[in-house]
Amino acid sequence: MAWADGGGAPAVSSERVLLIINPVAGHGDGGGIRRHLEEGLDRAGVDYRVRETAKAGDAFAWARATDAERVIVAGGDGTVAEAVSGLIAAGRRVPVAQVPGGTGNLLARALGLQRDLDAALATALGGVALPLDVGYLPDRQRHFTLVAGVGWDAQLVDGAPRSLKRRVGMLAYVLAGVSALFRLRSRRVRVEIDGEPHDFRAHTVMVFNVGELAGPGLELDPDIDPHDGRLDVVVVSTLSALGLLRLLLELLRGRLRRFPGFRRFSAREVRISAVPPLPAELDGEPIGVTPLHIEVVPDGALFMVSPEYAEARQLAGAPLRGRGSA
Repeated sequence: MAWADGGGAPAVSSERVLLIINPVAGHGDGGGIRRHLEEGLDRAGVDYRVRETAKAGDAFAWARATDAERVIVAGGDGTVAEAVSGLIAAGRRVPVAQVPGGTGNLLARALGLQRDLDAALATALGGVALPLDVGYLPDRQRHFTLVAGVGWDAQLVDGAPRSLKRRVGMLAYVLAGVSALFRLRSRRVRVEIDGEPHDFRAHTVMVFNVGELAGPGLELDPDIDPHDGRLDVVVVSTLSALGLLRLLLELLRGRLRRFPGFRRFSAREVRISAVPPLPAELDGEPIGVTPLHIEVVPDGALFMVSPEYAEARQLAGAPLRGRGSA
């Protein structure tokens, strides 16, 4: 059956679909998004069930328990990470798709997904299921698709409450980040990369699965690849607010590797400890403090992307799955 008014991609009418909606993500228009997506799924003849999150952990529980053959998440990065974690916990290799609805939507940006509802749903139903690396914290039994971080980025996340994000969007993170500049304190930090210890005086350590932070032109590093079976570790060792301001300027200019307080490693396993402990975050959600133990799960999830993105990855050597299937 053709996908009506959705960019011409074929619908997956023979599969059972679980649609998970976070009604308070982004600007909180969950009701309007739900109606629009239900109308689209009805037109496409899809057998689907809808669940709306009410608290943290709902998306994880529903994805873990579902017998659906595809999971569509209308929400932000945290809701997507929960759904991916639930499927992995259940041992099910089911394609996950995102209809971007959060404040940052960093994974959607990194994978070239459009925010337009019809275009995103067309990709969810008729795109390509591409293997995606996933990070895993075995001590906490948590997975992530974007980043695990300690220090400044965790302070930024904690300082951007949902109410502020709903009012001003991404500006909430900018305001929180600037405010956190004045609370930075370097610590004694040990980072073990595949068992090899490295000691620093640092205030921030971030473990990335993707390198694009907020769209074209704002990249941490173009070589960070969510399909290469490894994670990328960044340590920031500047000692002053002025130094971090320079770091932000270099990031905005796409010249982060020129910053003298920037160190980067590639790893399959990372352990981070700090004295005193540093606050930690996972895909934009606070998770307590260090220490953190992180492993990569190569090709740990299947994620629906556009044929154009998949073709670009294929040209770069990444493995592909069949269109619209696992």
